[in-house]
Amino acid sequence: MLVQNVDAVIQWSRLDMSPSNALCKPTEIKLTFKTSTAITDADQIRLDMPGFTRGICNNNAGSNLHDQTLAKRYPAAKWNVKWYEGTVANSFHDSYILMNPVQGTAGISSDEVVTIILDKAIEIKANCGTVSTQTFTMYDENLATTTIPAANRTQFAGGCYFTDTRIDVHQPLDKSWMMITLQFRPAMNIVGGENITFNMAGFTNSNFTGKAYHYGTDVPGQGDGAHITNVAWDFYDRDSDARFHAYWTEGTYKKHLPGYVNSTLRFKVETGQTLTAGTLYTANVDRLSAKIGTVCSLPEDYDKITISSDATAGAVVKSRVEHTDSVGNGCKQLGFCSGHGKCNFCTESCTCDKEYGGDGAVVGMDIKKDCSERVCPAGYSWGALPSEGNLGHHLEECSGAGICERSKGVCVCFEGFGGAKCDRRTCPEMNSEVCAGHGTCLSMRQLSMKPDALPLSDPWGYNTTGVSYPIYGGGREGNIITAESNVTWDERFLHQCHCDSGWAVGLGSGETQVPEYFGPACNLRHCPSGDDPLTTADETNCNGVTAAGGKGVGQAGNLCHVECSNRGLCDYETGTCECFNGFWGHACNKIKDINVEEGGE
Repeated sequence: MLVQNVDAVIQWSRLDMSPSNALCKPTEIKLTFKTSTAITDADQIRLDMPGFTRGICNNNAGSNLHDQTLAKRYPAAKWNVKWYEGTVANSFHDSYILMNPVQGTAGISSDEVVTIILDKAIEIKANCGTVSTQTFTMYDENLATTTIPAANRTQFAGGCYFTDTRIDVHQPLDKSWMMITLQFRPAMNIVGGENITFNMAGFTNSNFTGKAYHYGTDVPGQGDGAHITNVAWDFYDRDSDARFHAYWTEGTYKKHLPGYVNSTLRFKVETGQTLTAGTLYTANVDRLSAKIGTVCSLPEDYDKITISSDATAGAVVKSRVEHTDSVGNGCKQLGFCSGHGKCNFCTESCTCDKEYGGDGAVVGMDIKKDCSERVCPAGYSWGALPSEGNLGHHLEECSGAGICERSKGVCVCFEGFGGAKCDRRTCPEMNSEVCAGHGTCLSMRQLSMKPDALPLSDPWGYNTTGVSYPIYGGGREGNIITAESNVTWDERFLHQCHCDSGWAVGLGSGETQVPEYFGPACNLRHCPSGDDPLTTADETNCNGVTAAGGKGVGQAGNLCHVECSNRGLCDYETGTCECFNGFWGHACNKIKDINVEEGGE
């Protein structure tokens, strides 16, 4: 810190930053210090900020900031603040801040604790990582220097980086050698003896000519490539750039994977040479000298290819190379998986998303392998053969009762089947109305729990281990359905019409054992019921009579349905009786009067 007061002595100081470990993010700067003498508006305090910039961390310098209306600081009425941007070539180690009390103010008295806060809005940020302590320096008017105690700093663990990184390959075919061009722009100076390392994931120094590849345990090199370490290898164009040597380390091969994820290409800077921050560098790797290529195809901008350095100018953050060329065909023939899957570049095949036939999907053999077609919903197969003695009806697309319209992922069901999965047998229709408009379409499970559905029964008549179950699947606690049978697989899929009735149907008192409407589609109608007027018995009494289907017996007061009182014919389309001669009434249960003519002599 510079104070243009030769007598001033910094007794102690502290510099805090928030966030304290962020790279290339605006940082709040808090400076706290105490001097042994007063500081007036004629004095200036200089705070060196090595490694910091107002730029956008692209290895280009930002701007100075002298407009005090923009420099947000605290206390604003007491301090002027100016930012001086450093240079890229010096890795911004020449950046600094000048501060002085506002003219006309009282300044600072001796032994006063001073706090100055620079807001994040000034956009000062760490271009590279810096040390955890900061040295302050005091200058007199002739810029003579005296070192004073260092400021205590919050630990700042940033890093350094490269920009404009890319790898271009020439003749980008897998299983062949290729010329490779590497490009990078360092954010820090890299001096002799220091290294830039490209992690060349997927690349190998193999003899691709007729050589069999090893598919086995992961052993470095697998014998496919030369495992070369710590040996200078002049396989790049040293005639145009002799500032560094190159070294290759062979990675590990993996079956059916890009493999070699730990192959590295290291450039060591020659003694006496310096790679200057902000300068763009290019290295060309020769095809025949290096014999580097890939066993598999590689995607463009492969995320496992990285760049790093051991430069002492900053703790370098390993980062992804911004652009890498693709190698080989990959999934080009499969439309790059149509945007609905991931390409396995070694097998040149797609792993589709689930809704396009990927893992976990049930799909037919007709689906394309390029992830361009949708999968339809799967249900229990209607016609599949059992897989074991007690196992069958495996899951099948559209339940095997429809065709998948792959452009939409929608099942087109065969006649008689319905539902999104074609897993439901539909109820019959008449005049385009389900159950002819005189009934409700219910599953077998639902029908088995209705006391007014045919055949009539006690819906909870099946009892085992003290628990009552409906005749066809399910379980209950009281009147609450709690379970479904895993034996009667079709209890939810088979459907039938439950016909409407103008009278109560069932086995109880006052209920009749047949409904008004009947037939598979509820399109027929029973005629009125009545007691036969020519018999002494009451044919409508169903007390103790077993209902059709043999599952239930009528209780006291239960009614049998006697169509037209057995004295007429029923028109089931209209539900009206045509009475025999001598009988009348809507149920034909009345006898007509017989007039006999008197005569004789």
